[in-house]
Amino acid sequence: MITLQKERDFGDKINASFSFISQNFKTLFLSLLYFAGPLSLIGGIANGIVQINNLGFASFGKTKPLLRNFGDIFADYFGESFANLFTINYIIATIFLILASVTVAITVYAFISEYNKTEKSESINIESIRTRIQAIFLPVLGSYGIIFLIIILILLAFGGIIGALISAGGGFLASLIAVMFGLLAFLTLLYFGVIFSLSPAIVAYEGMNSLEALGRARFLIKGKWWATFGLLMIITIINSFISMIFGVPAMIFTFMKVLKVDGVISGNTPLIISTVISTIGQLVVSSLTYVAISFQYFNLVEKREANGLKRLIDGIGKKKLDLNGDGEF
Repeated sequence: MITLQKERDFGDKINASFSFISQNFKTLFLSLLYFAGPLSLIGGIANGIVQINNLGFASFGKTKPLLRNFGDIFADYFGESFANLFTINYIIATIFLILASVTVAITVYAFISEYNKTEKSESINIESIRTRIQAIFLPVLGSYGIIFLIIILILLAFGGIIGALISAGGGFLASLIAVMFGLLAFLTLLYFGVIFSLSPAIVAYEGMNSLEALGRARFLIKGKWWATFGLLMIITIINSFISMIFGVPAMIFTFMKVLKVDGVISGNTPLIISTVISTIGQLVVSSLTYVAISFQYFNLVEKREANGLKRLIDGIGKKKLDLNGDGEF
């Protein structure tokens, strides 16, 4: 068993994350497939259809006139791609992939909650995880909803300022100020994004509401922002490299379609299947992020409140009492 409530340095948190996944891979992997798999499957199929439409390889196969001008080709391709953003397939893909991503996070938090309260990881099963997910799903989903709303408000605020500067037609100075506000918007989102990363975990592990969790996250991360940012960056890079493995088949089939390689693949089914594999693989790999966030959460709680140390001391006291009790008989 890996001790969760423990202070860890930067390298230990990454090592603990991989060790946790390797030790619990079977149950965690099956849980992710069971709870997030169906959502990922639907989202992946819809995403595959969107990719096909964007490439102009829909099954009804309309023949397009040959475009000899590069500008016409660019306008034709990206014009259709933009139009596909408003198709039902794109909407379905977006909704289900967002729900799948949130479900992956909730499943990881549910699994770690069960892991934290039991003496044996072998006792964790799909049914116990399902019970925990039912308890935390709506609160954690609400936490992500609040985060999304705050991000939208920040974007609208900065977007309004930048839009006003551009529409004012102030020339170079206005453009420079607009660029600076754009950079400030990015830095603001980055700052709050790192803090927000802990909020859903706090909701899952401590049962707080979304707004309380935001304040709690800010308290825990105070003085540890850069450490949390660095951990998220390293995990994101690792995730990206691993996810590329699942994305290779989809890339190959896409290039074959673009280059019109005949006789190797036929129809759109291989591209859809490879897109589904890529989507599910990337979502499963993303579980590493939430495991790392969890270890950072327990690390920060231990640094602030030493709950794990208190529990250890209490356990030593109880053992002494038990020994004394046994000696009297």
